[in-house]
Amino acid sequence: MPPMSDGVKPKIVVAEKLSPSAMSRLEAAGEVIVLDACDEAALCAAAADADALVVRTYSQLTARVIEVARKGGRLKVIGRAGVGVDNIDVRAAAKAGIPVVHTPAACTDAVADLTVGLIIAVQRRIVDFDHRIRQGAFASLRGEGKLMPELQHQTLGVIGMGRIGRAVSRRLRDGFGMRVIYHDIREIGYLPFAAASMPSHEAVYAEADVVTMHVPLTRMTRGMINAKALASFKEGSVLINTSRGPVVDAAPLAAALREGRLIGAAIDVFDPEPPPPDHPLLSAPNCVLTPHIASRSKEGLAAMNDVVDDIAAVLAGKPPRYVADPELS
Repeated sequence: MPPMSDGVKPKIVVAEKLSPSAMSRLEAAGEVIVLDACDEAALCAAAADADALVVRTYSQLTARVIEVARKGGRLKVIGRAGVGVDNIDVRAAAKAGIPVVHTPAACTDAVADLTVGLIIAVQRRIVDFDHRIRQGAFASLRGEGKLMPELQHQTLGVIGMGRIGRAVSRRLRDGFGMRVIYHDIREIGYLPFAAASMPSHEAVYAEADVVTMHVPLTRMTRGMINAKALASFKEGSVLINTSRGPVVDAAPLAAALREGRLIGAAIDVFDPEPPPPDHPLLSAPNCVLTPHIASRSKEGLAAMNDVVDDIAAVLAGKPPRYVADPELS
């Protein structure tokens, strides 16, 4: 990576540290500064004279941070090591002429694998049975509860048929024989497996035995699984959320689980994170919880860290592979 025209290396500010390999690549591209904190004040101070800002999950690049960067006049690129860019004001960045690069294909398989595992864990009550056997129960559990049909006799409902939605569908259609229905606001085109497009989210909710969420967090998707939506779910169905916490309204979901309208749920993402002690889902029955780890496979993390290659490309005046679309934020 050549130095900038004035002989000074680009200043690359890292708000949340990346892998050793990624950090080495950044150091080859410029002067790397790692922040001790990633709150708004720290990010504003850093954005004033940074040429690149690198974030992961918990740094919030607000319109205020972007405005500081715009006034500073140096910021050329924002990099997000991950799929979603909901922690970045992408519209403000676009108006300021600052591209936001990310890694939308990085963790497709990791998230899809966990989603399948969560569906089986919920329907076969794996976590609950493990806990209760350790407390001394065994024989009584074998006849307890409603028996679920095998997956091959169930319908999978996918909300958002993007990369991850397709990967989940392929696993469950081709591997387990599930019928697949879906809804997406975009035209999906050809799918390499059998699936039926539904006219609305509600049509999916009403027919699916398992509803799995694979949407980005936007103004349209925030709170889309609310009390009204849950009322249209098929009785005895399951909800899986490995997308973003605010997509699901936790209180009505907990109520639906307590009342038995849904027989189970699995949640990998929360609002806020970490969930506070009084979070409604912590006490909800048959609700399997994981700590936002769907993307955290060895390969997934490595691919997310590859955002540094796009950052280096932009600093070198070359086009990046993946630029976030402000119209989808």
